[in-house]
Amino acid sequence: ILSLGLCSVFLFPLMAQPLSLGLSIMFATMLLCLVVGMFLSSWYAYILFLIYVGGLLVMFAYVAALSPNVLFGGAGPFMFLAFTQVLVPVIVYNSVFLDLSDLSPFLGSREILSNMKTLGIELVSPSLVSILVGLGVILLINLIVVVKICYYQRSTLRPFK
Repeated sequence: ILSLGLCSVFLFPLMAQPLSLGLSIMFATMLLCLVVGMFLSSWYAYILFLIYVGGLLVMFAYVAALSPNVLFGGAGPFMFLAFTQVLVPVIVYNSVFLDLSDLSPFLGSREILSNMKTLGIELVSPSLVSILVGLGVILLINLIVVVKICYYQRSTLRPFK
């Protein structure tokens, strides 16, 4: 999963169209959320996925409205992905996982992982609910300010005449 995610990140500069860039970012996000879900908590992975999807929807709406239509090119990025899918796992497995003594501080710290899983429960505890309410109020104020600043007739995303 890690090598597939690393290869998909290398594809970002090769994407010329907003749709293909959004799909590659979505694919990398799904792989990142899988790794977070396996090692930390599925709750964190779910929240991270929702945040990335929301950001991608907003970014795609802006970019798709402002950029011209570009046809998909040849199979260049896909050939690059196929090449890196073969090359990256060979490099990673031969260099990093050959000597596990370098990873012993990370492998022996199961207590840290178990403590990190309880952080989600503490976030909604009665003593810390004021932080969540404060975050909600800040986001609501930001939403109102952005809506009041953006005039419909003079905005960037107005319909073309």
